[in-house]
Amino acid sequence: MSYFSYPPFYRSTPPSQLSTPQHRTVTVEGRGKVTAVPDQAIITIGFVTENEDVNKAQAQNAKITTQGLAALKEINIQQEDIQTVSYTIQPIYEFTEGSSILKGYKVQHTFEITVKNLNQVGKVFEAVVAAGANIAENIEFVVSNKDLYYQQALQLAIKNATEKASSIGQQLGVSMNTVPIKVTENSTAISPRDYTLSLSAEATLQAAPPIQRSKLEIEAIVTVVFPY
Repeated sequence: MSYFSYPPFYRSTPPSQLSTPQHRTVTVEGRGKVTAVPDQAIITIGFVTENEDVNKAQAQNAKITTQGLAALKEINIQQEDIQTVSYTIQPIYEFTEGSSILKGYKVQHTFEITVKNLNQVGKVFEAVVAAGANIAENIEFVVSNKDLYYQQALQLAIKNATEKASSIGQQLGVSMNTVPIKVTENSTAISPRDYTLSLSAEATLQAAPPIQRSKLEIEAIVTVVFPY
């Protein structure tokens, strides 16, 4: 009969007990900002009608809205650049001696109009107001290629973080590795306030006011961890 002898079993050393170099780290925030000139405007404008009869209020609103859309078409504003943002029907009550009496209905149809030629902003206001628009809320200036500017700002943010890490390394007297081990994007965009144009349903606008567009600031913020 033959007997075989097996070698003793040796357990390998757990990874946690292996000797591995431990890196210390520094975490910094980097910011990058670029300035862009707006090339488009978004105008919020609406049509309001009131009548004792809800159906008549809706019909009147549909009429002036159709006139407004036709006026926009005449100045070459494309259909895809006109979006409905709200359509509301509200009852109008008169409160007297502790009771409320239904007096009629208010219908409001509000649009966002994207104007891709900023020289047309004034013409858009004049056209829709002449057609019956009686609500003008605000103008927002935007850039059509925001992503391009944001990428530039992001590069500046990374550069800013790297420069900060190098400066900290010099102050500490250590060799900072400028290749990060972690980058977190905490992005935001800074824009000027929207231009507000207040026009009530009872008011009329004889001509569009002169509107000066302001520059946009697009900012990127990153949190970066560097080893040393």
